[in-house]
Amino acid sequence: MYLSVGIGGIIGALLRFSISQWFLSLDSFLFIGTIFVNLTGCFLLGYLQGISRVYELPGWFVVGIGTGLIGAYTTFSTFSIEVVHYLNQGLIIIAFTYIMVSSVGGYFLAYIGFFLSTYKKREV
Repeated sequence: MYLSVGIGGIIGALLRFSISQWFLSLDSFLFIGTIFVNLTGCFLLGYLQGISRVYELPGWFVVGIGTGLIGAYTTFSTFSIEVVHYLNQGLIIIAFTYIMVSSVGGYFLAYIGFFLSTYKKREV
């Protein structure tokens, strides 16, 4: 299990860094890259949890992808410091919007991922 988490963590961290660099190269808002990785991570984790129940995936695989890859890919600490950055600049509406999009969007996409991955099981 530790090996699968470690390998997943390396891949997730590299993906997160690469995506952040790509968004920064587009001169986008500071938080766009973080929103993208956090929301896609919510969807992927929800999908993984559902699909692991449908297909009874091995525990080492689910932990390696969920905790390792997706855990390293998403980042609550970056989200938090970016909110503080906007608050310190007096950008209250942007900070609030960022919090709401990340929170509500994350819950929604985790649900959608779980729903889509378990949809086949309900059809059968």
